[in-house]
Amino acid sequence: MIMKTIILGLVAIVSCISCKKENSNGIPTVLRGHVADSIRGINISGYKIVLVKKVGSDCANWQCGTIFENVAEAYTDNNGDYSITFNYKIEPGRGYYLAEQYYGVPYYHESSSGSGPIVGGATNIINMNVWKPVELKLNVQVMNNNIPPLHIRNELAATHHTFLNVENIYQQNINGTYVLRSRPNSEINIIFYYNVNYASPNPIRHEKSIPYHTTLDSVVTLNYVIDCSTF
Repeated sequence: MIMKTIILGLVAIVSCISCKKENSNGIPTVLRGHVADSIRGINISGYKIVLVKKVGSDCANWQCGTIFENVAEAYTDNNGDYSITFNYKIEPGRGYYLAEQYYGVPYYHESSSGSGPIVGGATNIINMNVWKPVELKLNVQVMNNNIPPLHIRNELAATHHTFLNVENIYQQNINGTYVLRSRPNSEINIIFYYNVNYASPNPIRHEKSIPYHTTLDSVVTLNYVIDCSTF
């Protein structure tokens, strides 16, 4: 199974998880923390926490990945708190990490903070800041999409960090509804773009960027007329 993994700072890597029982003669260790949505100011209950252990690496079809074992699972309580007790036992160069579960549906994990790398025999604290995306429902009239596909995405205006999904439009002229997910209560850019000479080493991008401030509403409907011949 292919998945992304948080390594104490949400560094995403491709990994393979194999489920095995953790050795019972390790060092008793505690991992606990708090999960909250700082944008909406609420605690997140029922958030799934998965502890994994790195056990090696493997390569196949010219791609290499890290192999992890599933160690333990827990869910946050009504206060957004979780706790896992496990037996810590690893070989040098390996370690324990938290595996991301949601990838933006229904939660986006933004950051982790706490006591640092998971240490055997200690009480380790990892707090998480997550949020539920705003759904941007875009009613778009597309004209002169002569060099498809026309892509639609969104990004944070300040950092240009791109969030979540991208929609692709292949029809030359169409009225359609497309859904993007984005960070709530944030200044973003909704971007329409297409590439000329896409297969060449230096494709030329044509782009139209529309600023927008997202709200705390779960769904927002927006209407746009996009004439690709104008950008």
